[in-house]
Amino acid sequence: MKNINLVKVFVLVMAVCVVISSCKSKQPKPAYDGTQTRPTTAAQRTAASRGVRLQMEECEMLAMDETANLRESGNAISDRESFAANLALLDARARLAQQLEVLVNGLIRNFNQQYESNQQMSSVAKAGQIQQAYFEQFLTNTRSICRNLYAREDGRYNAYVCIEMNADQMKSMYRKLRDDQHIGIDFQEHLFLQELEKAKEEYRQQLLD
Repeated sequence: MKNINLVKVFVLVMAVCVVISSCKSKQPKPAYDGTQTRPTTAAQRTAASRGVRLQMEECEMLAMDETANLRESGNAISDRESFAANLALLDARARLAQQLEVLVNGLIRNFNQQYESNQQMSSVAKAGQIQQAYFEQFLTNTRSICRNLYAREDGRYNAYVCIEMNADQMKSMYRKLRDDQHIGIDFQEHLFLQELEKAKEEYRQQLLD
């Protein structure tokens, strides 16, 4: 009788093991995370070929807002919190100055082609004189609309900022360009701002494509 009971217990344990093993085998394997030597399932192969999804940081997203004024984001890493924030701000201003160089030179060339005759002095030559460094003078007082600081595992700080150039600053830039004897843009303020807005939208769309 005792032997029979032992047999029943053994059979029951084996049955439970079979059920557990079956349940584990039916659980889906996680998506390929790059820690394996190679993907082993169809889902893992798909994830591996697709790559890791990149997400924009908050300040970077604000810089790409199509409805906003001229904006740009900056990023920097440093051992000191204040240095990281200041370097990120400088990076954002340099990037915005570079954006202005592209936009203003482009719209001046377009305006020259549309509205000026070939006999008049070409604004294309003037546009070539406007370099990134020229526009940095207009960005000294640009306000930061986003600032995020992250503490990294290695003890350093990772800073993100987003700055914005408001309408008054853009008008001030236009007047400076207009009055500069070496540049002297040739069209009205409202047309300049209108064309700058169109150029900004095209520039951001190119970045998103």
